[in-house]
Amino acid sequence: MNTGLLVLITTAFVIIIGCFCLVFGLDKSKPPKTRRRLLYTALICVFLVWGLITFIMLNPMG
Repeated sequence: MNTGLLVLITTAFVIIIGCFCLVFGLDKSKPPKTRRRLLYTALICVFLVWGLITFIMLNPMG
């Protein structure tokens, strides 16, 4: 499998996981500890996506 395609698929999965964590982290009915963990996970996903996009921009696929 092409490395560029693998990075793009990984980026898509990290974006989906980050959105999931952000939506459920902002839900007021969840306990504060769970909400905090979900929001920190969403923040980590943002930095992962930032790094993956930087990698893609520095190493174009073709």
